[in-house]
Amino acid sequence: MPTEIEQMWAVTARQGELRAIGSALTDRGGILLTGTTGVGKTRLLAASLQRVAAEGRTVVAVGGAGGPETGCAENFCSLAECLDRLESVRRHSDPARRTVVGFDDAHLVEESAAHRLYRLTASGRVAVAATARRDAALPTGVDKLWVERLVERLEVRPFARDVVSSILHGRVGGPVDSATLERLWATTRGNALILHELVEYALTDGSLRRVDGRWHWDGLPARPPERLADIVLLRLRDLAPEEQELVNVLAVAGPVEYGLAERLGLARAAETLDGRDLVQIEYSGRRVGIRLTEPLTGAVVADRMSGLTAQRLRLQLADAIEATGARREDDVVRMATLRMAAGRVPEPAVLLAAARTAAHRRDFALTEQLCRSVLGNPRPPRHTPPVPGPAGDGAPVAGPARGVAGADNVSVAGEGDGAGGGVVTADEARAALLLGRALAGQGRHEEAEAVFAGALAERPGAAPHGLPRDELIAAVHDRADNAAWGLGRGADAATVVDGLPAGLGAQGTGVRHGFHAVLALLADRPDDAARTGRTVLPGEQPDSVVVQHLLPPAAFALSELGRPAEALALIARHARDLGGWHDDARLRCLVVTARCAFAQGDLGRVADTLDATGRFATPGDDLRQLQLALLRSRLLRLLGRPAEAVTLLRGASTLRVRRDWLGTPSWTLAQLAGALAEAGRPTEALQTLVEAQAARRDAPAYPLADDALLLEHAVVLAHTGDRSGAACRALEVVQRAAARPATALAALHLAVRVADAPRAAVRAAQLAAGAHSELMRLQCDHVVALTRADGEALEDVSARFRTMGAVALAAEAAAQAADMYRRDGRRRASRLARAAGARLLAETGCALVPWADPQEQRQPDRAAPLTSREREVAALAAGGLSNRDIAARLVVSVRTVENHLYRVYEKLGITARSDLGGALQGPARNSLGRAA
Repeated sequence: MPTEIEQMWAVTARQGELRAIGSALTDRGGILLTGTTGVGKTRLLAASLQRVAAEGRTVVAVGGAGGPETGCAENFCSLAECLDRLESVRRHSDPARRTVVGFDDAHLVEESAAHRLYRLTASGRVAVAATARRDAALPTGVDKLWVERLVERLEVRPFARDVVSSILHGRVGGPVDSATLERLWATTRGNALILHELVEYALTDGSLRRVDGRWHWDGLPARPPERLADIVLLRLRDLAPEEQELVNVLAVAGPVEYGLAERLGLARAAETLDGRDLVQIEYSGRRVGIRLTEPLTGAVVADRMSGLTAQRLRLQLADAIEATGARREDDVVRMATLRMAAGRVPEPAVLLAAARTAAHRRDFALTEQLCRSVLGNPRPPRHTPPVPGPAGDGAPVAGPARGVAGADNVSVAGEGDGAGGGVVTADEARAALLLGRALAGQGRHEEAEAVFAGALAERPGAAPHGLPRDELIAAVHDRADNAAWGLGRGADAATVVDGLPAGLGAQGTGVRHGFHAVLALLADRPDDAARTGRTVLPGEQPDSVVVQHLLPPAAFALSELGRPAEALALIARHARDLGGWHDDARLRCLVVTARCAFAQGDLGRVADTLDATGRFATPGDDLRQLQLALLRSRLLRLLGRPAEAVTLLRGASTLRVRRDWLGTPSWTLAQLAGALAEAGRPTEALQTLVEAQAARRDAPAYPLADDALLLEHAVVLAHTGDRSGAACRALEVVQRAAARPATALAALHLAVRVADAPRAAVRAAQLAAGAHSELMRLQCDHVVALTRADGEALEDVSARFRTMGAVALAAEAAAQAADMYRRDGRRRASRLARAAGARLLAETGCALVPWADPQEQRQPDRAAPLTSREREVAALAAGGLSNRDIAARLVVSVRTVENHLYRVYEKLGITARSDLGGALQGPARNSLGRAA
């Protein structure tokens, strides 16, 4: 008999399927549930039979499909026995009162029983509720049932990401951090059975636990749990030898190209496994890849595999890759890792080439492993001097990190110069510099600085062991990047870059100019960054090394200054052939181009730039995935599709990408919070906002990202009813972003939309003065129209937003125009404006923001009296956090949390913690975003 927990897993997020099943059993001859193993067909069948029995219908079941909890009248051992009993049943005059026959595994039914079942169903005497495996052949009688439309056929699919989130929240009774959600979904791919087993095991062994008030899971243990492994292997028990061989290859090596499977004689096995949904075929240009459908399958198979079998397969695959010529840049990585896993360590030159490619793909854990293999046995570190810096600048950057694991495992000083020995070859020097980059990429910034300092300590400004200047420049750039963004020491980063020798040519010049422009952005001096671009770029040839380093931050600064047209003209003049650019520089240039197009209000160009960015994608490039997700989600939010933006941002928030001037983890989480609020999920939005604020506290200050977080905070508050709090946050950004008119005007625009601000028109005009940005001019006109209560001007603003493609803002402005007309007594004009807005909402499916909805404005808002802090505390309490957890998350005392909750209960008129979620959620909203 299923436990209460099992029943919850059976029907969670399956309400749509349950309704479809109920309709089919009432209006048709029944339902056939199909799907892969483990998606929850059997549990869904049991829940359906229970519902039908509760409605008073006669339900009979076969085998395990029925039980006492389903309310079945009888339970038979076989379908044939059941049909013998039902042969005497007469046709019921009311189709909704027919006897329901429930059974599992219709694909295993004998042909004779299937034909008898078909006759009984076709004659109207019974209704059928059955399951079948999607890839299995059905008996003829069962096939005829759905082919002749006597029964409906319903595909039961794995859970989507958002569904997994709601399931987990319901199971653990509290918020789950974004990384855990993504990790569980990626491990299980939404398979209901595997997800259930994995979560229950993780709760039992404590690996799924509360950390700072949120549930966190680090991932699978080194060895998958026994019961979970046995469940995964059920799908593989009847494989042919060639199929098992291919599954083994994919388990030890990960995804492989179809051509390699052909070379190993396993092409036919790939076809049959694809038909059974055990592998997925992926197409990328002319490349065809094969991977296991469920990642957990690979972990289980690899764990159960003989060590000799794994070694044989790794060496065979490495030899096959080498025999094809190893033409792709990641081929050398795969050959090296496969041979290392098989106990055959390649030559240092091969390991270094693999490490470079892994670092280029930002697989920093693998880069570290490969570099340490080159460096061999660790030697004790020598003392390294600190990076010189201005007096009173604080702690120096360099120096061995004390008490940090791994920081003292590499000695990389120069040889033959009295330094005390360490690195003895150029390959080891290269490996040490790559190791520093890998450590920084994993957030181990102190360790990285210690390694960089040792590797570059031979002679200031000279390349260790005569390394090529491009490698020296890249290492110095990595060290400066680590100092600025990892350790928060911008002055030390400038010292590192300025220490480059003068004779390094254009590349050294480009790094110096580009990094100083980035440091200007970090210090909130966009004028300085733009000035550097205006001074240096005119003397450079298009697409030069200097242009690649300096153009992206300089153009970004111009956009922040409200001059995106000038920035786009600069990009057009100096970036002629992006195909020849370095990957990172090209990505940044494309991202800045898209941001400038946003600032111009040219959403068509944004879409084109996103397409171009995707065309340059390389496997495993998390930075590109992050930037694409951020840009696409911004576009989706403007188009009034925040739910789609939430899905993108959830995935983006789990990517382990180093923070830089184009994005930080707290910035990403803040955008996710804003999208959740716009999608009508205020409690999740507030909880995610607190997570973003916690991430911000652990990182160096970056005013541009900090203001973006504050602006998203205002969005969340506005959507959760605290309009005055939202306006205060937005106006705070206006003051903070005085050097960045584009950000300041966007904040003022939000403040005026959600609350009255009579003097805002003058400030908006000041910010927009001289701005060559259609979006800024439109935001200014919107502010002026609202402060003057000008209906005609608001209609004009609505039309211009619609032409731009910003349909959510267009609908909002139309609703505001209707409200202004109503106040003036112009009823006909009000009706026409409101009808225009309603048509736009209906055509696009987007929702009207709550502060522009007259129905919601007339409803008493119970949550409005809450302060911003009370709202945050209430959201965390509604998510299941204890008072102590909330205090730790918000860095306040437990007594302060208790006081806040006392006031929350009093203001909302509730008495129990369990009522907080509903009180914060506010009124339900229909498909057009109106309060129901």
